[in-house]
Amino acid sequence: MQVHSFIAESAPDAGAQIRAHLGPEAVVLNVRRLAGEGLARLWQRPRIEVLAYKPDAPAAHGAAAPSGLAELRQELAQIKEQFRMESRQRWSEDRNLGTAAGDSVDGLTGHTPQDKVGANGWRMIEMLEASGFLPLHAQRVADKLQAQHGLRPPSALAEEVHLTRRLLAQLWRKAPPLLENSLRPHVLIGPAGAGKTTCLCKWLTQAVLVEGRCAMVWRLDGATANAAESLGVYCEILGVPLERSWHIEAEPPEAAISFIDLPGVNWRDPAALQELKQQLKRYLSPQVHLVLNSAYDASLLMAQARAFAELPVEDLILTHLDEEMHWGKMWNLVLGTNYSIRFLSAGQNIPGDFCPATPEKLLARQFPA
Repeated sequence: MQVHSFIAESAPDAGAQIRAHLGPEAVVLNVRRLAGEGLARLWQRPRIEVLAYKPDAPAAHGAAAPSGLAELRQELAQIKEQFRMESRQRWSEDRNLGTAAGDSVDGLTGHTPQDKVGANGWRMIEMLEASGFLPLHAQRVADKLQAQHGLRPPSALAEEVHLTRRLLAQLWRKAPPLLENSLRPHVLIGPAGAGKTTCLCKWLTQAVLVEGRCAMVWRLDGATANAAESLGVYCEILGVPLERSWHIEAEPPEAAISFIDLPGVNWRDPAALQELKQQLKRYLSPQVHLVLNSAYDASLLMAQARAFAELPVEDLILTHLDEEMHWGKMWNLVLGTNYSIRFLSAGQNIPGDFCPATPEKLLARQFPA
């Protein structure tokens, strides 16, 4: 028995190929869906692979072959109906997830789209979701694209990507300038394991070695002891004084920058967050930066950002970018919160990758040339 494989776009196409190559007596063995390749899988219809063979001897009954093709048509029809059901179910779940995570962006709070943009030909909504956007924020971007450029997208995908990149760059919230030569120290807060101390060491190294600034560092305890011993090693290498109890000079040295390192906080514990809030009040109105692990699930990142919203957070620092492939996930924090993203950090090496966040950096990773 020689088995033949047929790749088809639809059930009629598969039937035609089988009849043409094997004749009406062919018998179908298996049918499976084939996933698309690359970005094309986001808008191309899924294809199917059919395995069939031609019996060596004539069928005992004349109805055997037609029965085989009828079985193929029935099985393919069931697969098609399953695709439709899965698509409707996924859209329903995505809308519920987006509503649960719903914050505001440009006055669009509470907006509930009736249909996915993809139904009208725009491919970007599914591409954005594939890059890490939560469904609600992907739909909001698509709504804005429709409002600006019409219901029908450009014929060229490159133009559609260009319009999306330009819109996202407009929606970017730029971090305010840092206060230089100020008594206000930089305090990095966040959940345990987010990479706060590593980011502080990277920032400190750039300030001292690249910018030639004087620096001061405090490693302070919180509700738990601060066990970041590595911070003391880096301060010793850079010649930066490290203090274990809080105090500050009346006048900071020229071009000075100061940092406070605190232990991680259980973001699910309201009492721990309130205790951290009271502790921050003792540090001369500090510049508070919330550090989040970008490799976490998008909905978890949004939940952490909301948990710290009661604290005087000025901006975000996103870490572990070397562990995350879907950089579009970061846009959920831009579109779904009032925070701006100040720094992007990747890897554990000091100084390592630590750079100002810009929309161009995220977009270049999302939509490579």
